Amino acid sequence: MILGKVDDLIIDIGSMLKRERLYQNLSQKTVSERSGISESALKNLEGGCGASLRTFIQVCRTLGKDEWILRLGPADAVSVEDYAKRGGRPRVRAAASRKAVR
Repeated sequence: MILGKVDDLIIDIGSMLKRERLYQNLSQKTVSERSGISESALKNLEGGCGASLRTFIQVCRTLGKDEWILRLGPADAVSVEDYAKRGGRPRVRAAASRKAVR
């Protein structure tokens, strides 16, 4: 799946958050205060002018859209079987690459 230019995607995400804020009839001031961010940070996020991942997460949570954040990762990142094989320890690095056999 090709999403297009990164800048376009950032603008789309900002627009999506703004639509949700307006749907909930919340002002930028209210959302920024509830999120613990500055109003200018929210304006930047909504306008596609750049924002931190932390700002994005805080706004999503304030709007009650935690599921938007959760959709970013795989549904089943680690299988129960794989986790048990490692004795309940999370994987800390990728496996070494294997050379092709000729």
